Amino acid sequence: MPAYLGVPNVVAAAIATAILALVARRRIFAANERTETSWTDAWLKAIVIVVFVVFFTIYLPSWVIGTSTVADMDRNAQDIIASAVWGAGMVATLGGLWYAHKEKRV
Repeated sequence: MPAYLGVPNVVAAAIATAILALVARRRIFAANERTETSWTDAWLKAIVIVVFVVFFTIYLPSWVIGTSTVADMDRNAQDIIASAVWGAGMVATLGGLWYAHKEKRV
């Protein structure tokens, strides 16, 4: 794990994200008519979407590649594992967006 992503930083980020989710959950996850969404709610939802995309497609594959188990493998195995994790992250992200769109949340 890179030095700037040490355990205290990750824990602090998780706590901050949990507090933000508790405070803003009704505005972010509320089902509403898209034409009646305020700019504030639209920006909050956009921020949540960007954070999830970055986490699942950038941070998670980088973290997996940095683990000692995967780092000791040959380059081809690392590429396959990173691609699989990235693909799973994309499926999770797109599935979440599809569900949120279906429920009129974004």
